[in-house]
This record gives sequence, C-alpha cells and structure tokens, in this order.
Amino acid sequence: MRLSIIVFLFALLFSEVNAQAGNTQITGTIKGAISKNLTLILNERHKSTAQHSFDARLNEFDEFAFIVNVTEPQIALLQYGRDIYAHIYIEPGDQLRVDTDGGDFAKAITFSGTGGANNRVLKFYWEQYPQVQSKFAMKQYKKGGMYYEVTPDIDQKMTSLGYSSFEAEMRRIKDAKLSTIDSYQRSYPEISPIFAGYLRYEIEYDWAYNMLLYGYAFGYKNGVPDSYFDFTQHILINDDNLVSSEKYRRYIKGFMNYKYDKGAKTAANPYIGQYELAKQMLTGKTQAWFQSDVITRGLHKSDLGTMIDPYNEFVSTTLYHEYAEPAMTKFYEKNMYAVGSPAPNFTLTDVNGAPVSLSDYVGKVIYIDFWATWCPPCVRKLSMIQDVENQINRNDVIFIHVSLDRTEDDWRNAVASRNINGINLYAQGGYKSEIVNKFNVKAIPEYYIISKNGTFVKKPSAVNAYSIKECLEKLP
Repeated sequence: MRLSIIVFLFALLFSEVNAQAGNTQITGTIKGAISKNLTLILNERHKSTAQHSFDARLNEFDEFAFIVNVTEPQIALLQYGRDIYAHIYIEPGDQLRVDTDGGDFAKAITFSGTGGANNRVLKFYWEQYPQVQSKFAMKQYKKGGMYYEVTPDIDQKMTSLGYSSFEAEMRRIKDAKLSTIDSYQRSYPEISPIFAGYLRYEIEYDWAYNMLLYGYAFGYKNGVPDSYFDFTQHILINDDNLVSSEKYRRYIKGFMNYKYDKGAKTAANPYIGQYELAKQMLTGKTQAWFQSDVITRGLHKSDLGTMIDPYNEFVSTTLYHEYAEPAMTKFYEKNMYAVGSPAPNFTLTDVNGAPVSLSDYVGKVIYIDFWATWCPPCVRKLSMIQDVENQINRNDVIFIHVSLDRTEDDWRNAVASRNINGINLYAQGGYKSEIVNKFNVKAIPEYYIISKNGTFVKKPSAVNAYSIKECLEKLP
C-alpha cells in the first residue's frame, strides 16, 4: 500500500491539520529546492507488508508538512526527489522541524522543535559510527534456516580473530558506543529518555547478534567452547517496548534459529519447529511478531499444506493482531485460486430464507469472503470490508459473505447485531460444506474476487482496505 497525501499547507494551517490527521508533525523547508516532492517512509515492515509512505509537495515558500499517526519510536526515512535520503528519529507526539538545502539535502539538514535534540544527536552518532546502508555490501552466512548478514568490518574481524580476541573486540566497540551515549546525555540533557534507551538497546542487540553469529558460524573452526554462549542468558528476549527496534528483531530471529538448530528438532520443518519453540521461549508482542514472521517465511519456503495448522492456530489465537498481516498476506498470496479459471457455481440460503446462486450475478464484479463469528481475524476483516463497501466508487460490485459458523443461530445473530451489509449466506456444515470444497478454502478469513465474466481475478498481495478497494475499482 502506498498512502499518498499531496500536502499544500501554509504555516497558519499546521496546528489545525495536526488536530485532525495524526499525532506527529514533521514540518520544514528545503531552500534552493531542485525537486518539489518529498516522501516520508515509516518503519512498519514488522507489522505490515505494505510500505507506509506519505507524499508532500513544497508550497510556494519551499515549505512542507507531514501530519501522521506514529505508534512506536522509530527511525524513518525522508526521501527527496527520486534517490536522496535522510534518516530521522520520531516518537509519537513529536513536532519535529527539519530544514535543509536542496543541493546538499542529507548533510545540510538541521533539526529543531520537539524531537530536534534527538535528531541532532542521532546525526552526530551516525557521523561517528557510520551505518552501512546498502544490503549489497553486507556479508551473508547461511546457518540453519536463515541467512545472517553482517557489515564488512565485522566480517573481517570474524574471519581473522580467535574467539577470545573477537569477544574482547566486540566488548570494546560496545563499551565505546555506550560511553558515547553517556556523553551525549551529559552534553544534551534535553534528549528524551526513550531516545537514549532506543540507542542503547540498538547497541546491545547489535553486539549480541554479532557475538551469536561468530560462535554459530565459526564455532567449530575456531574451537569455541559452549561457555562462550553464556552471554545469551543475559540478553532480554521478551520486551514489548523493543519490537519496533530492527536490531532487537534481528537478534530474536537469529537466536531462535540458533536454538532450534542446536536443539532436539522435534519438528521436521524448521519453520514449524521455531513456531513451536516460540511458545516456550517468547511472550507478548515479541512472540506474536516472531510467530507471524516465521510463518511468513515458512509459507514462502514450504507448501501450503505444511504450514496450514500453525497458520490457523496463530491467526485465531494471537492477542496482538497488529502483527498478523504479513502472515495473512503471504497466506493469501500462496492460496490464490487459479487466476482466469471459472468460479464454481453454488446455491445457498440468505438471511430471509431465499436461495442465492453465484450465477445470479453474471455481469457483476463479485467479492466473496468466508468467515465465522468464532474467528476474531474474520470479524475484524469483515468490518474492514464494510468500510470498502461503503466507500467504493462503483455500483456494480456485489459483496457476498459466507459464514462457516457452527450454528445458523450464531450466524443470524451476528448479522443482525453487527448490521452486516451485502449478501449474507450460511454454509451448513462449515469446513465440510460443498462450497468450502469448491473454493478450496483451507483457512479463514479467506476471500476471492470474481470478474464480470465469472472468472477468478488475481487478488492484491496486501490484505488491507486500500488494496482491495483499489483492485475492485480498477476491474473492467
């Protein structure tokens, strides 16, 4: 999904828009602008396959404004023109001011306002400790079921140092970076405690990841003893406040892969094995994010039948549904019914007892979904689709909702109490019903889009209201 907001704002309107559109404001100027276009890219990849980006256009005074809803502290990207980037740190509620020059966008950038001190310090820190931005520059090691990436300088140390020397060198680098943060806090007391903590955790988990990979990748070659891995016992792996940190997530993925690979391997499939291991070792948001991530990777590498049980369990039981979209999107991608083939006809009964057949709607675009009241993700998705139904800009789209509820009363009560629009049908027998077999429904929520000539249409890769509405509106 690409959220495009073309913003032409003047300074007097900033506070009014902020009250209406989001909790975080980023404003500024670009003097001598070569391009009038600026894009803000939020770091939401751990919760969504979509890129959450917002577009602004400079006004006649070279001013811009972004008013967005930010839920977690994060490093976001400002993209100027086609390929010029600058990193910024934002927290919910920030009112950050960013001023720069179009001829030297990243280097000339200055920060003020709420969050300004945080970003000035971040700029100092990254000038002192440059970040490798290109994935092509990273060195990869395949261990167990995943690829580990390290920067060229760390890889050089891994390949040239024995484990004692490597351990000492990693400790030296970590201590130097933490000492730098201490000095920043003394010199810039106005930086937020959340930001200082964010940087400290990034340093700690980067150190832990490099330590883990060295022992894992070079342990046999360099005679690394089992006691080397004792450091992992002191690394926190269940902190809901850290899931937004890329370094934290990277360590968790690497650590869980290592633990499964070196453990009993109770499951033949490594992704299912790690999913089950997460039940024992992880909790809260960390568990939800990791299970969604490992299911997503498993669906990419394994056949649908292998991953269907953990997928069904996860989407129906997780308490943190904000992390489920990547797994659900990959499931839909994997389970897309044959595009271009004719949709099977069926006849079911609606809430008034009247028979309804798919063939009744030849010449219409059809959105048909399968759901049940006992499936929380289904209920949420149905609510999302109600919004699509109310907002869609065409009147020849038919929305059909097929319930797989255990009893007809459960279905009728839900339709009435939730005021569900569209055509509501009940499939007697649930998963054993004929329509489920015809549509190859393996798990719910599930949906299909059918063209006016009765054939299946390729579903959008992202499972969100914007993508589905866009797909339906673009169909002939």
